[in-house]
Amino acid sequence: MDNGYFKYYKEKLLISLLVSLGILIFLAKDYWKLSVSIIALISSLLFIIDKWLWKMKVFKHLFWVDDFSGTYKGSIEYEFADSNGIIQKGKLKQKKVIHQTGSRIKIWTFTIKDDGSKSSESESIAISVKKLDGKQYQLIYSYENKGNSELAPHYGTEIIKFIRKKDNKYLSGKYFTERLPYQTKGTFTDMKWISNSQTHEF
Repeated sequence: MDNGYFKYYKEKLLISLLVSLGILIFLAKDYWKLSVSIIALISSLLFIIDKWLWKMKVFKHLFWVDDFSGTYKGSIEYEFADSNGIIQKGKLKQKKVIHQTGSRIKIWTFTIKDDGSKSSESESIAISVKKLDGKQYQLIYSYENKGNSELAPHYGTEIIKFIRKKDNKYLSGKYFTERLPYQTKGTFTDMKWISNSQTHEF
């Protein structure tokens, strides 16, 4: 169960839950002479847990990942070579929105340019989560930037460290892209969780 729908579940607890539910439903069917599908009931419950109940304290024990979801704001320090091969550096504000369910994590990112307008949308494609020491996690993911009139579409990779300090959540890390003709890279700092909102402007 390392991959797919159940990749964020604790395997032993999930199996115990499924077996227990199967037995309870079977006994209930037999006792009350019910005509229901055990598989359909278990599937429905898993769907409800995945979409809504996974954040609740009693169900959190089913998962080995933390709750990363919400909106984060901070800044990035970028670096790229211009058309003359000269290294350009700077710092811009950035916003990340993490949408999470029990089985899926998606990350959207946009940067605020100097004039206050938003950059093009970046959306995660594939993500890998690794638990580190304490309450820290590493999220590594590829993303696609759809581009705009000023920026060609491109792909990139981000390596994020998630840190929880009591009720506060933080992100730090770095990124790099395959933008042509010159690759861009950078780090993001002061990225702090500001709300539970999982909506974004794009």
